[in-house]
Amino acid sequence: MSSAPNGASPKRIFVAEDEFLVFLALEDDLKGRGYEVVGPFTTVAKARAAAAGEDVDLALLDINMGGEMAYPLADDFAAKGVPFIFLSGYDADSLPERYRDAQRIAKPYDPRILIANVQRILEGEETA
Repeated sequence: MSSAPNGASPKRIFVAEDEFLVFLALEDDLKGRGYEVVGPFTTVAKARAAAAGEDVDLALLDINMGGEMAYPLADDFAAKGVPFIFLSGYDADSLPERYRDAQRIAKPYDPRILIANVQRILEGEETA
């Protein structure tokens, strides 16, 4: 199923992930559903620089990128009004208070859960 019905442009999803094999799996899952993938960005600095110039519909953010926490990147997306999902093994209690209620998918992630959450955010209550 495509995310771009009637010839519309595909939804763009920004991916900040420092593990290349995880990125490849994410890319495969997302492109398989018709989404355009922007990334990978493997450091917080590179991701923040890229995000400043990218118009995206959703961001998938690894919380710990090479030992650096991605919260400033999440802050950037929040300020732009771009929804994001954290991808991490961290539980909600280990996140800063401002992000404890943020969307979070546990790693290793289940592709069905990932796609269901992406669709819910981008397309309403559509199921995978």
